[in-house]
Amino acid sequence: MSPRTVKRRRRTKAQMIAAGIGSPRTLLTQVSELVSENQALVRENKELQTIIARVTQVVSSGPRGSRRSLQETAGRPTAPRSNGHRRQRRRITDPATLERRRAALAKARQVLAEKRAAGKAAE
Repeated sequence: MSPRTVKRRRRTKAQMIAAGIGSPRTLLTQVSELVSENQALVRENKELQTIIARVTQVVSSGPRGSRRSLQETAGRPTAPRSNGHRRQRRRITDPATLERRRAALAKARQVLAEKRAAGKAAE
């Protein structure tokens, strides 16, 4: 038996229009709908970006403690250093500055001890 050759029929214009493929008017309508939908999405995207910018500004201008807690809840490290090393402070060698710091620490310890004693007395 010889192999059969299959003739393919071309779709007529009416068949293409019925399938929703061919009419230039329908294609233009679909493209117009897509363009208007795209413009609406662009507007919505701009609005969302301005909201994000405002929220970021509020978060960055808030008190330092709240920023720290926000970073911890977001799972980011508290130090924004990329290499992971903390900045090493220079040693304080000025005797007057050292004395002032020692006095401030002693005063802070005394205040803390008084608060603890007041708390124990209240119990």
